[in-house]
Formats: sequence, structure tokens, C-alpha cells
Amino acid sequence: MQLLNDLNIDLNAVVINIVGFLLLLLVLQKMVFKPIGNVLAERQGDINATYDKLDADRKQMEALRADYEQRLTAIEAEAREKIQSAIREAQTARDQIVQEAQERSRELITRAESEAEREREQAMITLRRQMVDLALGAATKVIGDSLDDNRQRKLIDDFITSSATATNGASAPPAGGAQAFGAPNNA
Repeated sequence: MQLLNDLNIDLNAVVINIVGFLLLLLVLQKMVFKPIGNVLAERQGDINATYDKLDADRKQMEALRADYEQRLTAIEAEAREKIQSAIREAQTARDQIVQEAQERSRELITRAESEAEREREQAMITLRRQMVDLALGAATKVIGDSLDDNRQRKLIDDFITSSATATNGASAPPAGGAQAFGAPNNA
């Protein structure tokens, strides 16, 4: 003890300080450390819950993103199919329009050819009549009034018909055609 006295240490004060420290430690344990430990544990629980929620939200976001990407892919495929379908419909419509135009042009050509054929026949009939009238006039002048008008027309019409068949078919002269007008036979 003397050593303690030499060092100026009071044993009673050391014991009182130790007891006071233990009491302070007990009071701090009850009033400070335990509530702070509870607060820290609660805070740690909140942090863990927040991390768990973040992980769950991240997984949900990834699932939603995958779902959106799948939907987007499906929508793009559907859009491509609709575009292809519209292209096929347009091509079909174009082909139909072209076919209708070709049919119409064929009809117009056929109609124009038949109209041209009718006009040609009409022109031939008009030409024939003019030739009959000319031949009749010439025959009347050559023969005089010895043939009646109906007989002259029949002879000239027969001559023109046989001449037309001769030029279209064989090139043989009509039988008795030149003699019908009273012209001399040079053959």
C-alpha cells in the first residue's frame, strides 16, 4: 500500500471509481446501449428490407423489360406481316388493274378493227355504187337508151362483183363483163 501512497493513489477512491464506473456502465447499458442497439438493429433491418425491395424491384423491372421486349418483337412481327399483306394486296390490285386495262385495250382494238372493217365495207359499197353510176353513165352514152335502167344496173353490178372476186381471188376476167357494156372484145 505504501506504493499506492507513494504514487498518490487512494485505494478508496479507486474502488469508488470502479463501482461508479460499473454503475455508470449498467445505467448506460440500460438507457443508452440497449436502445441504440435496438435502433441500429431496426435500422439494419430497414436497410436489408430496402435492399430486398430494390432486388425485387430490379427483378420485376427485368421481367417487365423482357415482357416489353417480347411484346415489341411481336408487334414488329405483326407490323411486318401487315405491311407484307398490304404489299401483296397492292400487287394483286395492280395485277388486276393491268389485266383489266389489257382486256379493255383488247376490246377497244377489237371494236376498232370491226369498226374499220365496217367502214371498209361501207366504203366498198359506196365505191361500188359510184362505179355503177359511172359505168351506167358510160354505158348509157355508148349504147344509148336501148337498155332500161334496171337492166343496166344489174349488168354493171354483176360486172363489179365478178371484178371484185377476181381481184380478191383469181385474177381471171369476168365472164362476159366487157361484152355486157357493148365494148369490143380485144382478146
